[in-house]
Amino acid sequence: MVVPEPDLWGDAIRQHDRRAFLSVLALGLAPDAAREIVQAAWTRLMERHAAGALPDLELPGLVIRQAQFLALNEHQRSKTEKRVLAAVPDPPDAPGLDRVVDGKREIERVLAALATASPTAKKIFRLVYATPNGSPEAAARAVGLSLQRVRQILCETRKHIRSALEESPR
Repeated sequence: MVVPEPDLWGDAIRQHDRRAFLSVLALGLAPDAAREIVQAAWTRLMERHAAGALPDLELPGLVIRQAQFLALNEHQRSKTEKRVLAAVPDPPDAPGLDRVVDGKREIERVLAALATASPTAKKIFRLVYATPNGSPEAAARAVGLSLQRVRQILCETRKHIRSALEESPR
């Protein structure tokens, strides 16, 4: 069927919409999704016809092909989305209030243990662990000590922190 004028779209939709809808349903889409796709197909055809891209309208074939194309595109998009979502793990559950409080207490114990360390040990610890890309080599250069001595101080400081964490109740 050839529709010569845009004002006949209403008649064309009334006459061929059901066929397009059933063709999309046959692809396995839910009725609501099928309805949206058929409406999008009609809208695209109207826009393309108004723009002069479709001088001859072969209905219902054109609307059925357009609706099926959109349905298959939607199916492919949802498949890709499911694959992406399956590849990305779910975010971990937010820690409970008890874990947050325990974590804060543990940090306080670490800071208290560091407060009892020597000024040089504090400085080395900060240079290695609180500085982006911190390393024992960089800390050794900054404080003017040998790399072996810096490593020894770090080892002693970590041991002091571990013992402070083990001693205090959880």
